[in-house]
Amino acid sequence: MDKVIKPADLIFNIEKPLIFNWAGMFKSPSASWSHLTRTLYDYELMVVTKGTLYIKSGEDKYEVPEGSYIIMPPLVLQQGYRPSDCTFYWLHFAQNEGEVFFYDSSCASEEYRTCANGQLRTKYLLLPMSGIIPSPERIVVMFKQLLDAEKCYQNKSYDDFYVTSILLELKSQLLSFYSKGFMPGNHNRLCNNIKDYIKWHICEPVTVAEIASYYGYNARYLSALFKDCTGISIKDYIINAKTAQAKSLLEGTGNSISQIAYSLGFQDNHNFSKFFKKVTGLTPSEYRNLFI
Repeated sequence: MDKVIKPADLIFNIEKPLIFNWAGMFKSPSASWSHLTRTLYDYELMVVTKGTLYIKSGEDKYEVPEGSYIIMPPLVLQQGYRPSDCTFYWLHFAQNEGEVFFYDSSCASEEYRTCANGQLRTKYLLLPMSGIIPSPERIVVMFKQLLDAEKCYQNKSYDDFYVTSILLELKSQLLSFYSKGFMPGNHNRLCNNIKDYIKWHICEPVTVAEIASYYGYNARYLSALFKDCTGISIKDYIINAKTAQAKSLLEGTGNSISQIAYSLGFQDNHNFSKFFKKVTGLTPSEYRNLFI
């Protein structure tokens, strides 16, 4: 098999269910734990539920934060490259053909568009090797069901279908997200919409959870996507936007501190003053006095 340095996407033949090998949930015993070094002989799906996993596939380093996944292909050296204080579900599985398929990202994008429009029925399942999961709680529920079924029923065929269902759920979540026009590497429209939402609701106590609910996404997923697009988290963007508005009002109006506090969604003058000083190092009054 030709060596592929950095596969962007994996393809699985699902005419028959994928083959379940074993699965479980792992919690790092300490903050100094690093993933062991070994050569994989099957696929491994890892879904991080807490902390961040730092792992290498061959020579390529991956940082897998909470709410994200990675699928590591067989016949590569797997190892941790820095301490990982994290918790994750893991699943080892194989294909019936025993082959590894790779697509380049341009082919992947085209299939995502076609699938999202309901124009493609195929025996192949294509998945990015790693990424953020839109609704990780659904994947976690399926992992728990798989582990329970394996323990209770010990039915190999049942386990095989469950493995395939987990990957199909992951694929469906990604397709649902892409179908709204947010293709990988092109999240500007959504990020701009979030910025507009914050601007329109600057006078309210807006939260990341509220914004995520409005756009129909998992809060952790949306915040990570926004940071990937802008370099700043949604929470920090809200803080910066409120601070900028507060400075403008303090500099350009004669409104009282209490009036400004209420106009920015704070419950009272005390909370606003505490917020403003934490960000700027000055109380609202001290900042206003700079312009008198």
